[in-house]
Amino acid sequence: MTAAVARRTGLPFVPQPGPDELLGSWLLRVAQLYGLGLAPLLERLGALQTGAAQLHHWFAIDASIVSMEALSAATHLPRSVLATMAPSACKPHWPEELGACERCLADATHAAEPLMWNRNWMSPWATVCGIHGTFLTSVATRRLARVRHAEAFGAAIESAAPAPELLDKDAICASDALWLQALCLARTAVRLPWGRSRPSDLVRIVNALAREVNSVATFERSACGPSANGQVPAVKDFALESAACQRSVTSLPSRLRQRQWVLAKVGHVLRWAVDARTAHASWSSTSVKRLASTGDWPDGALSWVCPNAADLVLRQDELRRKHSISPSYFRAYSALLASIQ
Repeated sequence: MTAAVARRTGLPFVPQPGPDELLGSWLLRVAQLYGLGLAPLLERLGALQTGAAQLHHWFAIDASIVSMEALSAATHLPRSVLATMAPSACKPHWPEELGACERCLADATHAAEPLMWNRNWMSPWATVCGIHGTFLTSVATRRLARVRHAEAFGAAIESAAPAPELLDKDAICASDALWLQALCLARTAVRLPWGRSRPSDLVRIVNALAREVNSVATFERSACGPSANGQVPAVKDFALESAACQRSVTSLPSRLRQRQWVLAKVGHVLRWAVDARTAHASWSSTSVKRLASTGDWPDGALSWVCPNAADLVLRQDELRRKHSISPSYFRAYSALLASIQ
């Protein structure tokens, strides 16, 4: 089919996208069906955006790279459907490692179905398979960038170097990580144990708890000496943008195994009351002070996460009302902090 004909009449046949399939994954399957590479296919369809300097990696293709209108005309799929398949923007870069479910890909292979990449796997929040409830298998982003056709998805995971074991893996629960993952990926107001919370509130709470979980892990490793299991997680900032143009910045480890451990711990704290927790039922004095200094907690959230920090905030407010901002306040405030040891 010539480029001119393809632009005018569209493709005679395209495979239907799978549930939650990533746009780039589906385009790889379309390109393979017609015996083309991804870039030549989009060029023939006239779907590349005029201002796009180059075709980004297949997993990063969105409306800034391809014209959804031209792609809709060529594939006979509604623009709204194509838009929901695009990944949420992640800037300034993707995590060093992402996750994929080996069981999902194996099930597709055994059923003689095409391999597909799930859109949700592209999020730094994704740590657990929503179908099987098991932790995702890590795959380096740079390895994904070398994939040229959908049939190579399984090989990209199988050839990846074995991931290090999860730190304290017996004490974390995939169900806690999955529970938190569903809330974060929803990108809408969600109901938490203390009440409804906006997406921005949830992100700030997760960031605050992830910092404390990381600090505890760092202390435990240093206390164990050089032979401690694993390295200190390399935390990076990821600016996430949803299809509704909601933007949030989250600070998480760039490596998947460390992200799984941290988010499972955070999910455990947010999901269970203090007396039902197997971890972080109490916090160090340093964590109590830092949590208390984190502002704009939704009503009831800090009391759920750390009652001692909530009590500290109340006592600080009492001192502020009693002493205003006089020197007496600062002396009383210093004494209060010194008492939390």
